[in-house]
Amino acid sequence: MMWYFLLACLILLPGLAVFMWREAQRNEVKTDRRVFPDYPWERPLTLFFISDIHRRVIHPSLIEKVKGKADVVIIGGDLAEKGVPLSRVSNNLKRLRQIAPVFFVWGNNDYEIPEADLERLFKEHSVHVLRNASVCLPGSEGESAVYLLGVDDFSKGHSSKAAAFQGVPAQAFKILVSHNPVFQRKLTAADGISLFLSGHTHGGQIRLFGIGPYKEGGWEKHGDMDMLISNGYGTSAVPLRLGAKAETHLITLTGEERASSLKSHNNSPSAF
Repeated sequence: MMWYFLLACLILLPGLAVFMWREAQRNEVKTDRRVFPDYPWERPLTLFFISDIHRRVIHPSLIEKVKGKADVVIIGGDLAEKGVPLSRVSNNLKRLRQIAPVFFVWGNNDYEIPEADLERLFKEHSVHVLRNASVCLPGSEGESAVYLLGVDDFSKGHSSKAAAFQGVPAQAFKILVSHNPVFQRKLTAADGISLFLSGHTHGGQIRLFGIGPYKEGGWEKHGDMDMLISNGYGTSAVPLRLGAKAETHLITLTGEERASSLKSHNNSPSAF
């Protein structure tokens, strides 16, 4: 009986390894529409969110899926890690820049790369770094502004809520990006965050029988705030996934069910 068991393992394990590798190499774009009563614009705003790229090369097919559909690209941290060639990072930024203006928040693994090297690449590719800072995404004339806030990595102790919120009007529609979802615990209802985007956990990356070091990524609701914890695009330690597929996100924000607006909206990149 033991020999049959060992033979079955020898047959099944290579197939499982191939399956896990394919799950890690997916170029999936999950599409979501989130409706917010306080969203101030008549037209929708579409975000392309990608986190935890790590060692992966962004596949051209992923760019083609979202090109012309997003107003803003947001990198949710861990763009790279130790040992990743700067040329690969540069090429990934170049490809993302084809979609729309790019915004970046720092992740823990990004600190494994010399900061000056990353800053040089950000400048070269016109990447907007949100390091405990905010940026105003202006609407049409007469419309209230939408604010995009980004905090530095929480696990490194560099995040500052006060700095990120500085100068942001209390009643503004706010989107906050933090690589580490734990930062959510520092927020209160009074902060008025409508959308929280994060990654870091990889959804557990390898989940056996639905159990992993972290829960699988997805959407959560905290009061009036919608929160996304993404499985991420890349991997750490081993280039394998199980029960937590690689993913990116195309998220459209709107104030109500405006089917006609969504159909007619031209999502060409904006000069934010």
